[in-house]
Amino acid sequence: MSRTVERVSAAAPIATRYLVEWYRPNLTRQLIDDMVADLDESIAHMCAEGSPVWLLMTLAVPTDEVLYGVFAASSPDLVQTACARAGSEPERMSLDVDARFTQNF
Repeated sequence: MSRTVERVSAAAPIATRYLVEWYRPNLTRQLIDDMVADLDESIAHMCAEGSPVWLLMTLAVPTDEVLYGVFAASSPDLVQTACARAGSEPERMSLDVDARFTQNF
C-alpha cells in the first residue's frame, strides 16, 4: 500500500498557518456551508484590498459542536479580520500549525 503525505496548499508558501476554532451548537451541513461561503466572500474582499488571506481547509465535528478552519496569512490579525467580516469571530486561534492530507483526493 502506497501512501502520500501532502502539505495543505502551497498557495501561500511564505504565510503562517493558523488553526481557528468555532463552537456551534446544532452544527449542520447547511450552517457549515453558510459559514464557509461567508468566509470565502470576506477573504475575496480582503485579497482584493491587498490583504491576502487563504482558507485552506475546514473540518467539522458536529458531535463536538466544533468547526475548525486552517488559514494562511502573514499575521493573525488578518485571519481575525477575515473571520469577523464573515460574522464568525474565532473562539480560539492556534498559531503556526502544520496541516497535511495523508491521501490524494
